[in-house]
Amino acid sequence: FAPAALPQSSPSSCSRSSALSMAKRGRGLSGVAGSNKLSKPKSIEGSETPAGGGGNANNNWVQTSIPSIDSLPQEKDTVKLVDTDVFSLMNKGTNPKGAVSIVNRGSKTYCFSSSCASCQIPLAKAKVMDGNDETSGEARIECDFCGATYNLRTGDPVTKEGGKMLGFLFSKSEDVPLPVYGLGERGGKVFINVP
Repeated sequence: FAPAALPQSSPSSCSRSSALSMAKRGRGLSGVAGSNKLSKPKSIEGSETPAGGGGNANNNWVQTSIPSIDSLPQEKDTVKLVDTDVFSLMNKGTNPKGAVSIVNRGSKTYCFSSSCASCQIPLAKAKVMDGNDETSGEARIECDFCGATYNLRTGDPVTKEGGKMLGFLFSKSEDVPLPVYGLGERGGKVFINVP
């Protein structure tokens, strides 16, 4: 992850206030010429949203409350929760600030749900693991509570590394993909691609 490598672009014909109002209404950003919407932000390497799995292939870019790319966590192979204040990610009881999980692995930054798709426990202590044949070498993440394991880039569930004491309680929801989100930067602002 190299913040300096991301070029800053200037806003299109849309004013700052209308961009903020679009974000508050949960509208996406698209690159339609002549429209009053912003063009797609430049994706941060690793957080491109895949077409399949738990990813969101839509261009529904919403501005976050994250002040800048430089303010994203820099630690490697560690899950960090970051508040986004994105309305569609908020849940009054479990996620009031619309937090997402961020992991830096190698030169890539990954963004995904703050809670395990299987047990709904926060992934703050999840284990980042090397890839295997099942993930075609792509990194994996394992919930520290139920043991559910996901492809870090796509969010697809993969075979558990080892059994967890309470894993059997959540076995019916082990096939649910982990929501993954694209992160992007535009004009110094951080955007997230949400469903």
